[in-house]
Amino acid sequence: MKLIRNDAITEDLVLIQDIDEVRVLTLNHPNLNNPFSYALEQSIIQALQDADEDEGVKSVVVTGGLGRSFSAGGDFNEVKKLSEPRDIDAWIDRVIALYSAVLKVSKPTVAAIDNHAIGMGFQFALMFDVKVAAASSKFIMPELKHGIGCSVGAAILNFTSGHNLMKNIVYNCEEISAERANTLHLVDHVVESDVLENFALEQARTLAAYPSVAFEKTKQSINKAFIHVMEAAKSESKRVHRASFGAKSAQKHFANILGNKY
Repeated sequence: MKLIRNDAITEDLVLIQDIDEVRVLTLNHPNLNNPFSYALEQSIIQALQDADEDEGVKSVVVTGGLGRSFSAGGDFNEVKKLSEPRDIDAWIDRVIALYSAVLKVSKPTVAAIDNHAIGMGFQFALMFDVKVAAASSKFIMPELKHGIGCSVGAAILNFTSGHNLMKNIVYNCEEISAERANTLHLVDHVVESDVLENFALEQARTLAAYPSVAFEKTKQSINKAFIHVMEAAKSESKRVHRASFGAKSAQKHFANILGNKY
């Protein structure tokens, strides 16, 4: 086991640990729900790129950390400030860059999902080769009921799960249990929280044992279409989010959540 300190990672927002040939990246936002702030996004993108370029790393596991959520979505303290079209467009570019960074990792990637995967957190999880969920974890895309566009989430689910399931998840905005997520093939395995990381490590090791060139080239072929979907969603999602933030419904939701901080 080797611990790595990367000073380029902002305030240790991503903890980096090598366990044998598996790089474990732990989202480490000060908030236990791991909201995706700009700094956390940039930190995990850099950490993923570094892992992909490190010849000693054969696979990657991303987790929210023991007793923490995988991610409860976008950081409301940042998203609440979106109003100008250029800022909204830049935010969509950020979101697509985050998701694409996972898809572009040539090595096996495994998400170890505990507690909540909400909105962006749910979508981020769907980028991984293998998704392992704790039995107590919950998944939800609640954007529409809060006045936030869900066009990126819709594009992802349409590609990964089909049109009808996508509409059901996006329109209903309902919480999905880990067991149901497994039934719907949104995740690949469900285990208890106390064995989540070890199980994810075993999944990472299993895929890493495949001949690397065959795996890498096959994965690139599989994900090429997914990356294209992400890029194609940009312009439409910018239009959707300009309109939804312009209607001010999302801002009312942020005010309810953040109270006097809004």
